[in-house]
Amino acid sequence: MKLSVLVWFGALGLLGMGAGCEHINITPEGNPERVLTGVVSLHSALPAGTEILVRLLDITPIEKMAMNPGAELPLGDRGRTLPVERVLGEYRRTLDALVTEPVPFQIEYQADDSQLRHGLNVDVRITFGGRVRYRTINAHVVTLASSPFRHEVEIQAVQP
Repeated sequence: MKLSVLVWFGALGLLGMGAGCEHINITPEGNPERVLTGVVSLHSALPAGTEILVRLLDITPIEKMAMNPGAELPLGDRGRTLPVERVLGEYRRTLDALVTEPVPFQIEYQADDSQLRHGLNVDVRITFGGRVRYRTINAHVVTLASSPFRHEVEIQAVQP
């Protein structure tokens, strides 16, 4: 009886040790120097003089920033968790002529694998006539798995 109980606890211990090891990541970290390529999909023609801004954002909760010793928290927001956006890279272009095709972009940025695991957002704003006319409404997320591939970012008209 004592032997079967010891064998049972021993087997349970081995099972527990094996389960704990499944979360150990032994893959090497990727190069933090990265390039995001893609196109901004258009649903209508854009006139000459249109400004296109594509930004890659790391949106981190303010709690995570608070753990950073150099981070400064806004006074009114110390009790809440708010997102803080940090621009990792951007692409700007002013169109010289009428454009009806998707607009290509390329952004060089630095991000470690942990940032890409929680995801980075692509934000597009298209301005002409002094107003933002189109922008990304739905989130376009770049992850560790999708970062090497070309992205097609959808934009929608901004309601006046």
